[in-house]
Amino acid sequence: MSIKFKKLVAKNKKRIIKISTFVAIAAVIVAVICLYIVPTVNNNIRRDRIIAIYNSLKIDDQKYRLNYESIFGDKKVYEWDSSRSYSSERTYIRSANVDTTVTELKKAISDTDFTFYEEPYPGSTYFMYIYKSPRNEYLRVSVESKTRGDEFFNKSQMGLSINDITTSPNAGPSNVTIKVNLDDNNE
Repeated sequence: MSIKFKKLVAKNKKRIIKISTFVAIAAVIVAVICLYIVPTVNNNIRRDRIIAIYNSLKIDDQKYRLNYESIFGDKKVYEWDSSRSYSSERTYIRSANVDTTVTELKKAISDTDFTFYEEPYPGSTYFMYIYKSPRNEYLRVSVESKTRGDEFFNKSQMGLSINDITTSPNAGPSNVTIKVNLDDNNE
Protein backbone atom coordinates (compact mmCIF):
# COMPACT_ATOMS: atom_id res chain seq x y z
CA MET A 1 0.00 0.00 0.00
CA SER A 2 1.09 3.50 -0.64
CA ILE A 3 2.01 5.77 2.20
CA LYS A 4 -0.70 8.25 1.20
CA PHE A 5 -3.37 5.54 1.46
CA LYS A 6 -2.10 4.38 4.89
CA LYS A 7 -2.21 7.96 6.18
CA LEU A 8 -5.73 8.43 4.79
CA VAL A 9 -6.89 5.21 6.49
CA ALA A 10 -5.22 6.12 9.78
CA LYS A 11 -6.73 9.60 9.71
CA ASN A 12 -10.28 8.33 8.96
CA LYS A 13 -10.22 5.05 10.93
CA LYS A 14 -13.18 5.96 13.18
CA ARG A 15 -15.22 7.12 10.22
CA ILE A 16 -14.44 3.92 8.28
CA ILE A 17 -15.44 1.78 11.28
CA LYS A 18 -18.73 3.68 11.63
CA ILE A 19 -19.52 3.36 7.92
CA SER A 20 -18.60 -0.35 7.91
CA THR A 21 -20.79 -0.96 10.96
CA PHE A 22 -23.68 0.90 9.34
CA VAL A 23 -23.28 -1.12 6.11
CA ALA A 24 -23.22 -4.40 8.06
CA ILE A 25 -26.36 -3.48 10.03
CA ALA A 26 -28.11 -2.39 6.82
CA ALA A 27 -27.18 -5.71 5.19
CA VAL A 28 -28.66 -7.65 8.13
CA ILE A 29 -31.87 -5.59 7.96
CA VAL A 30 -32.17 -6.20 4.20
CA ALA A 31 -31.56 -9.93 4.75
CA VAL A 32 -34.31 -10.07 7.40
CA ILE A 33 -36.70 -8.26 5.08
CA CYS A 34 -35.92 -10.62 2.21
CA LEU A 35 -35.99 -13.82 4.24
CA TYR A 36 -38.87 -13.14 6.62
CA ILE A 37 -41.04 -10.15 5.87
CA VAL A 38 -41.48 -10.60 2.10
CA PRO A 39 -42.61 -14.27 2.37
CA THR A 40 -44.91 -13.37 5.28
CA VAL A 41 -46.54 -10.58 3.28
CA ASN A 42 -46.91 -12.92 0.28
CA ASN A 43 -48.46 -15.63 2.49
CA ASN A 44 -50.89 -13.10 3.94
CA ILE A 45 -51.89 -11.99 0.44
CA ARG A 46 -52.49 -15.64 -0.55
CA ARG A 47 -54.46 -16.30 2.67
CA ASP A 48 -56.61 -13.21 2.04
CA ARG A 49 -57.32 -14.48 -1.50
CA ILE A 50 -58.39 -17.88 -0.16
CA ILE A 51 -60.71 -16.24 2.37
CA ALA A 52 -62.11 -14.03 -0.40
CA ILE A 53 -62.90 -17.15 -2.43
CA TYR A 54 -64.75 -18.70 0.52
CA ASN A 55 -66.60 -15.42 1.12
CA SER A 56 -67.61 -15.23 -2.56
CA LEU A 57 -69.63 -18.42 -2.07
CA LYS A 58 -71.84 -16.59 0.45
CA ILE A 59 -72.35 -19.72 2.55
CA ASP A 60 -75.26 -19.12 4.92
CA ASP A 61 -73.85 -19.80 8.39
CA GLN A 62 -77.37 -20.39 9.70
CA LYS A 63 -77.80 -23.36 7.35
CA TYR A 64 -74.20 -24.52 7.13
CA ARG A 65 -72.52 -25.11 10.48
CA LEU A 66 -68.74 -24.81 10.29
CA ASN A 67 -67.29 -28.05 11.61
CA TYR A 68 -63.59 -27.66 10.75
CA GLU A 69 -61.34 -25.03 9.22
CA SER A 70 -57.74 -25.02 8.05
CA ILE A 71 -56.86 -21.92 6.05
CA PHE A 72 -53.26 -20.98 5.36
CA GLY A 73 -51.49 -18.80 2.85
CA ASP A 74 -48.15 -20.50 2.54
CA LYS A 75 -47.80 -23.10 -0.17
CA LYS A 76 -47.56 -26.46 1.61
CA VAL A 77 -46.06 -28.95 -0.83
CA TYR A 78 -46.78 -32.66 -0.42
CA GLU A 79 -43.79 -34.44 1.07
CA TRP A 80 -44.09 -37.28 -1.46
CA ASP A 81 -44.90 -35.20 -4.57
CA SER A 82 -43.39 -31.75 -4.98
CA SER A 83 -45.65 -30.97 -7.95
CA ARG A 84 -48.73 -30.94 -5.71
CA SER A 85 -49.71 -28.93 -2.65
CA TYR A 86 -52.20 -29.09 0.20
CA SER A 87 -55.47 -27.18 -0.01
CA SER A 88 -57.04 -24.92 2.55
CA GLU A 89 -60.24 -26.53 3.79
CA ARG A 90 -63.55 -25.86 5.47
CA THR A 91 -66.02 -28.56 6.42
CA TYR A 92 -69.65 -27.92 7.22
CA ILE A 93 -72.67 -29.87 8.38
CA ARG A 94 -75.94 -29.05 6.62
CA SER A 95 -79.27 -30.37 7.93
CA ALA A 96 -80.64 -30.92 4.41
CA ASN A 97 -80.24 -34.07 2.34
CA VAL A 98 -77.38 -34.45 -0.14
CA ASP A 99 -79.36 -33.53 -3.29
CA THR A 100 -80.65 -30.28 -1.76
CA THR A 101 -77.19 -29.37 -0.48
CA VAL A 102 -75.53 -30.06 -3.85
CA THR A 103 -78.13 -27.93 -5.63
CA GLU A 104 -77.57 -25.02 -3.23
CA LEU A 105 -73.79 -25.21 -3.56
CA LYS A 106 -73.90 -25.43 -7.37
CA LYS A 107 -76.03 -22.27 -7.38
CA ALA A 108 -73.63 -20.48 -5.00
CA ILE A 109 -70.64 -21.43 -7.14
CA SER A 110 -72.37 -20.39 -10.37
CA ASP A 111 -72.56 -16.85 -8.94
CA THR A 112 -68.74 -16.69 -8.75
CA ASP A 113 -66.11 -16.71 -11.50
CA PHE A 114 -65.45 -20.44 -11.02
CA THR A 115 -66.56 -22.82 -13.75
CA PHE A 116 -67.04 -26.57 -13.68
CA TYR A 117 -63.76 -28.41 -14.30
CA GLU A 118 -64.41 -32.08 -13.58
CA GLU A 119 -66.23 -34.70 -11.54
CA PRO A 120 -63.50 -37.18 -10.55
CA TYR A 121 -65.73 -39.93 -9.15
CA PRO A 122 -69.00 -40.04 -11.09
CA GLY A 123 -71.49 -42.61 -9.85
CA SER A 124 -69.99 -42.66 -6.36
CA THR A 125 -72.12 -42.60 -3.20
CA TYR A 126 -70.96 -39.02 -2.63
CA PHE A 127 -70.60 -36.01 -4.88
CA MET A 128 -67.31 -34.33 -5.67
CA TYR A 129 -67.05 -31.49 -8.14
CA ILE A 130 -63.98 -29.51 -9.04
CA TYR A 131 -64.23 -25.94 -10.30
CA LYS A 132 -61.56 -23.70 -11.76
CA SER A 133 -61.28 -19.92 -11.90
CA PRO A 134 -59.78 -17.86 -14.73
CA ARG A 135 -56.79 -17.32 -12.38
CA ASN A 136 -56.16 -21.12 -12.28
CA GLU A 137 -57.42 -21.46 -8.72
CA TYR A 138 -59.20 -24.66 -7.80
CA LEU A 139 -62.32 -25.20 -5.73
CA ARG A 140 -63.06 -28.80 -4.73
CA VAL A 141 -66.53 -29.41 -3.30
CA SER A 142 -67.53 -32.73 -1.73
CA VAL A 143 -70.95 -33.58 -0.31
CA GLU A 144 -71.90 -36.85 1.33
CA SER A 145 -74.52 -38.15 3.70
CA LYS A 146 -73.31 -37.66 7.25
CA THR A 147 -75.64 -40.40 8.48
CA ARG A 148 -74.31 -42.88 5.91
CA GLY A 149 -70.72 -41.84 6.64
CA ASP A 150 -71.30 -42.34 10.38
CA GLU A 151 -72.79 -45.79 9.76
CA PHE A 152 -69.79 -46.74 7.60
CA PHE A 153 -67.30 -45.42 10.17
CA ASN A 154 -69.02 -47.07 13.15
CA LYS A 155 -69.33 -50.47 11.46
CA SER A 156 -65.74 -50.29 10.33
CA GLN A 157 -64.49 -49.37 13.82
CA MET A 158 -66.48 -52.17 15.43
CA GLY A 159 -65.18 -54.75 12.95
CA LEU A 160 -68.60 -55.27 11.38
CA SER A 161 -69.21 -55.80 7.68
CA ILE A 162 -69.52 -52.59 5.68
CA ASN A 163 -71.14 -54.46 2.80
CA ASP A 164 -74.65 -54.08 4.26
CA ILE A 165 -74.86 -50.33 4.85
CA THR A 166 -78.56 -49.48 4.73
CA THR A 167 -78.56 -45.70 4.93
CA SER A 168 -79.40 -43.93 1.68
CA PRO A 169 -76.54 -41.96 0.09
CA ASN A 170 -79.00 -39.04 -0.09
CA ALA A 171 -79.97 -39.06 3.61
CA GLY A 172 -79.49 -35.85 5.53
CA PRO A 173 -77.75 -34.27 7.24
CA SER A 174 -74.92 -33.67 4.77
CA ASN A 175 -71.18 -33.37 5.31
CA VAL A 176 -69.74 -30.67 3.08
CA THR A 177 -66.04 -30.18 2.40
CA ILE A 178 -64.86 -27.19 0.40
CA LYS A 179 -61.17 -27.00 -0.46
CA VAL A 180 -59.39 -24.09 -2.11
CA ASN A 181 -56.00 -24.38 -3.77
CA LEU A 182 -54.34 -21.44 -5.50
CA ASP A 183 -51.63 -23.55 -7.12
CA ASP A 184 -52.87 -26.88 -8.45
CA ASN A 185 -55.63 -29.44 -8.63
CA ASN A 186 -53.95 -31.59 -6.02
CA GLU A 187 -55.71 -34.91 -6.44
